[in-house]
Amino acid sequence: MARKVVIGLVAVLGVCALAAVALYSEFSDPAQVYVQVDDNRVRSIEPHGGMAYSYTLDGVTPDGKPAPVTLDTERVLRDKAYLLLRTRPLVGVVSWEEVAWDQIPEAARAALPAPDAAGA
Repeated sequence: MARKVVIGLVAVLGVCALAAVALYSEFSDPAQVYVQVDDNRVRSIEPHGGMAYSYTLDGVTPDGKPAPVTLDTERVLRDKAYLLLRTRPLVGVVSWEEVAWDQIPEAARAALPAPDAAGA
């Protein structure tokens, strides 16, 4: 009997922990990641939710820390463009927008290829 109670408590705690992670993921501010589009790193994927292409890119956080990211898109993006991605744990990229080089924080710029080096 005591064993069933312990197993039940562990199961309830597990469900509560998963619910807490899901709620945090849904309601927390999205993390920001900056990337430069590289058309050599795009591949066609089985379409899902309107997405037909997938990029695997070397992103960086606003403070310059590495943050590799996978971005699914409906079209091939402009090569060498800079993007600001908003990401959530467990979900991945929830939105993206193209940004100019001077809109990227200095620490992140130091970790990304400069426009002259990228040919942008």
